[in-house]
Amino acid sequence: MNENRSEPINLPTNFPVGAYTPHGYINNPYHSMVFNRSGVIRSVPPLGFGWWRRNFKGSYGGGDRDHVNYLSFLLMSVCVDGKPFIAGTDFSEANIELVSKYHSKNMISYDWQFNQIDFSLKYFLATEHSLVCLIELVNLGDSTREVFIHATHLYGLWENKWWGSDGLSASYSHHADASISKIWAYGDVFALGATIESSAHKATGSEATWQQWLRTNDLTTIENATVHGSGPLRTVQSYRLKIPARGFTSAFICLSRGKNELWATRELQSMRDHAIEILKQQLAEDESFWSNCPVLQGDWPENWKHGWVYDWETLRMNVRPAIGIYRHPWDAMQVHSPRAVLGETSLDMMTLSYADTKLAKEVLFGTFADAPMPNVPCSREDGSMNMISADGSECGTAPMWGYPFHIIKTIYAATHDDEWIKKLYPYLKSYIEWWLKNRTDRDGWLHCNNSWESGQDGSKRFLIAQGDEGAVVNFVRTVDVEAAMAEAMTNMAQFAEIAGQAEDKGYWQQMAEQRIARARSMFVDGWFRDFDGRVNQPIMLENYFDVMMLAPLACGVATSDQVQAIRPMFEYFLANPTPWLEWPPLVFTYCEAAWYARMQQIAAEAVADIADRTYRRTDNRTVLYEDKNEPFAYRIPGIANEFWPVKEIPAGGENYGWGATLPMHIIRTIIGFRETENFRETEFYLAPAIPERLVKPKASYSIRNLNFQGIKMAIRYHIEKSDQLKIDLKFETPQPFAVKVVNSRGELIAKWDKKMVSHFISFDGKNGEVYRIGFE
Repeated sequence: MNENRSEPINLPTNFPVGAYTPHGYINNPYHSMVFNRSGVIRSVPPLGFGWWRRNFKGSYGGGDRDHVNYLSFLLMSVCVDGKPFIAGTDFSEANIELVSKYHSKNMISYDWQFNQIDFSLKYFLATEHSLVCLIELVNLGDSTREVFIHATHLYGLWENKWWGSDGLSASYSHHADASISKIWAYGDVFALGATIESSAHKATGSEATWQQWLRTNDLTTIENATVHGSGPLRTVQSYRLKIPARGFTSAFICLSRGKNELWATRELQSMRDHAIEILKQQLAEDESFWSNCPVLQGDWPENWKHGWVYDWETLRMNVRPAIGIYRHPWDAMQVHSPRAVLGETSLDMMTLSYADTKLAKEVLFGTFADAPMPNVPCSREDGSMNMISADGSECGTAPMWGYPFHIIKTIYAATHDDEWIKKLYPYLKSYIEWWLKNRTDRDGWLHCNNSWESGQDGSKRFLIAQGDEGAVVNFVRTVDVEAAMAEAMTNMAQFAEIAGQAEDKGYWQQMAEQRIARARSMFVDGWFRDFDGRVNQPIMLENYFDVMMLAPLACGVATSDQVQAIRPMFEYFLANPTPWLEWPPLVFTYCEAAWYARMQQIAAEAVADIADRTYRRTDNRTVLYEDKNEPFAYRIPGIANEFWPVKEIPAGGENYGWGATLPMHIIRTIIGFRETENFRETEFYLAPAIPERLVKPKASYSIRNLNFQGIKMAIRYHIEKSDQLKIDLKFETPQPFAVKVVNSRGELIAKWDKKMVSHFISFDGKNGEVYRIGFE
């Protein structure tokens, strides 16, 4: 039943080595909001994973729960030399640190060592209906060892009762060597089995009895069990594994789901035959991704390195396969109740583009091309709308929420993919024209229909939106929409040439000039203001400064005098981060505006504050916000969350896309790798802004796998003293090239005229300086 392997499965060599938190999610690409509420796959401490098909702490939008709703977990426990490992306390009492040495969307492992045995339990979702655990044991000693594995299927605990959910039963199939768990009279059927022969099987509705079995390594057999109500029922299959001296052994344990017993056992048998092939394919996908994904190296804080991995894997999980109206891969925003939202998609794909540019471009194109209407309304896979205003308008996010035109320009600068712009161009044009037709007042000023459409739900800047988020606020002339539309039109003038629509260039330039003038005119008493269109007066909110009013800077349309007047506000927001530097789209506005205002060192401190508090939480080694009265009510680390709160509070929904966009800010703001204004040229900025807390003598901060127009590079900043840096750059490209480095004063710092396919460049630099790197 099991293939003969003499050593553990080969893991991707490019995946960053680390001791990660033993908590997280495994991707279930089959789960959707409307068509198929398959359930999310989430860790169960200390050694389990399972389907969560009901609401729980950390879920978002209720999309995990279906008509038939339950928890279904595969839990492992181990007994070796009479020592059981069942609960987290068993590890702490033995002074064992339980970690995950592999933590991707496809597979998460539990790893530890005890009495000269290396244990590794590797979980993955092989198909929609089979959760599999690969047990790998390495004997470091000189004598044969025996280990007992007790695999438990915990099933039940539905949140809402349905017709037919009267109780649970367990039985044993001798033919399949599997324990069968069912809801009587109606519900999903599960089969628990392995690629090795079981030694015992039994089930109980009593947690105390179950604990006693595991703690005494009980190998008796009980053929059947049943409980009334939602249980849970715990069904146990026990296995005996022998490990030769200095040897290795392995087995697959599978929990398979079906609509009836025949289908469940067939699925189980298929996993016995094919699980290893599926796992190898999934690991190959991981290898492909991490061979191109940027990776932090050197003296970065350890939890930054780990949190970096959790963020990228969160982004990968939130890209869903084509389904329903979405003919392309699409961004789900969060995995529990997937829906398409342009603002969230833009930020997510901006970040993902640094690792998988091709996929990010495809998702962005599909977001426009597959949208039911030109304004890209928030929608689900069946075509239903997710944002309806009080007046019945079907809304999408405004052009400043996620800044899609800013992001498309940035991705183009890194790729020079003309064909992508050609495909996108008509959809971008239709989007702008829709907004001009449907979201301008009688005097031509732009507005949002409601606060939801702005992305800033219930913000006081909309005057009547507090307490009525969907209220129509079309009288509020919004400066951030004006600024974002001005930037969009400016970019479209260049996109028109790329797309072969040169006749549109003059039109876009004229329109951009008008919008730039409008945005600049909304600067009143040292701050950008919305206007009340009913009386044509600025909205002056006492002691209220909204970070979105930095949008004219983020979009590059503010005057130099306006920028100079606003510069002190970057310190203000750094000192008053709640809520302005807690929410990803607001932080994006802040950081992009800071770049335009040449305040990137302050922005770098803000990003470091966010990274410190966020990555400390996501790299936590224990579950968060437990409820002692509900054993499965907790939040888990190892995954990005909806926002980055300053206070120690639950951070919104788990497994949320834009909560995983911190790597983008570290790349753009701290490392300072970003496109130039001449985004059609082969050049980029390098503007190191190492935060003060990281400026330590002899420390080195590196990143590898940065990609720019086909050039792959690694960057290393070595702290010499104070603000003095040694900057090392390594470039590789399929075609020979020459390089030059110019500082912010236009002085040539270094030049390499010899054209080569690889370069190693080193020069003395300064923290806070801006360098322009150009290629020929």
